[in-house]
Amino acid sequence: MAQSRLPRGFKASGVHCGIKRFNKDLALIYTDSPAKAAGVFTKNRVKAAPIHVTRDVLSKGLPIHAIIINSGNANCCTGKNGNNDAKKMAQVTSENLGLKFNNVCVASTGIIGKRLPIDDIVRSIPVAVKRLSEKGLKGLAKAILTTDRREKIKTLRFSVDEKEVNITGVCKGAGMICPNMATMLCFIMTDANVEKDALNTALKRAVNNTFNRITIDGDMSTNDCVLILANGRSENKIIRKNTKSFELFLGMLNEVCLHMAEAIVKGGEGATKFVRVNVCGAKTEDDAVAVARSIADSCLVKTSVHGQDANWGRIAASIGASMAGGISQKRMEIYLDGVCMFKKGTFTNPSGRRTSRIYKKKAVRIDINLRNGSKCAGMFTCDLSKRYVEINSHYLT
Repeated sequence: MAQSRLPRGFKASGVHCGIKRFNKDLALIYTDSPAKAAGVFTKNRVKAAPIHVTRDVLSKGLPIHAIIINSGNANCCTGKNGNNDAKKMAQVTSENLGLKFNNVCVASTGIIGKRLPIDDIVRSIPVAVKRLSEKGLKGLAKAILTTDRREKIKTLRFSVDEKEVNITGVCKGAGMICPNMATMLCFIMTDANVEKDALNTALKRAVNNTFNRITIDGDMSTNDCVLILANGRSENKIIRKNTKSFELFLGMLNEVCLHMAEAIVKGGEGATKFVRVNVCGAKTEDDAVAVARSIADSCLVKTSVHGQDANWGRIAASIGASMAGGISQKRMEIYLDGVCMFKKGTFTNPSGRRTSRIYKKKAVRIDINLRNGSKCAGMFTCDLSKRYVEINSHYLT
């Protein structure tokens, strides 16, 4: 495991601009070498202004040199002012770095419906530029947080054509997490030399296998995005699709995303338990995903996990509610932390000694066998506690 660091050619910073009362709330990522870029964005039909601005910038196909990010304010549902403010953030950043507008992406996270304090942000962008550093990863990670309990960073180092390649990811996300892309803000930087089409394909595959397989509360955010920048500073032979180097790169990218996806769930708002939901024996992968998602999203299942109550009936109900094909009560099996609770259409009545250990550990498992095929899928989620309610019942006040 590599020590967390920025790849070659990247610098970052995090500063306080005044959106939050005390903590850092403005972050900047910069690469002096032109980077190929790819992004995946929320499917919510109500999208924040920075999503529209960044998608438009990426559509131009020009090199990306910087990403400017604020936390504490989503800049969503803010009308023309919001769109102008997002563009202003990118414009001022480009001017201070000697770039063009379409070389800069922008992202925001926080409360919906309030206008950005754009004057404060504009005054702070030169400070963020001045503080750019190869050692700025920690500051970046801190500045993008909202209700997160800790920073989420992952770095991997590997070789392509005997050239050292680095991938570093940083993300935020603790609530409003729903598996329909991308479930948080995530920024991935690599010094790999990657073909643009290969970069785009790799990101989509990695996201689908990781960030789209987590859920905390089933609420899809308006600001979700994953952005990856590849500046080619490792000088490896260009990575193209359908090659061994592409599969290696994809595997490493997937590992970075998986680490951060798990960290989001473990650090979920009010979470005390990490839950793995595994579904096998489905006729199709889509059926397996649907069942896993139905269980992972269920408030009744999540509260029973929190209360250490082996209520397998709630899981049975969630399996049926998924509307996945080929579900049969007579065939399906339910296991809680390895204890079989339901099989051949009836409760198995395991001993109290065995059921007493269910949901007691911090990491727990729910395993389902539909016995209707060979496809499998999984989801990561967490329990639902009183603390989650407390956090989200006073978010504005």
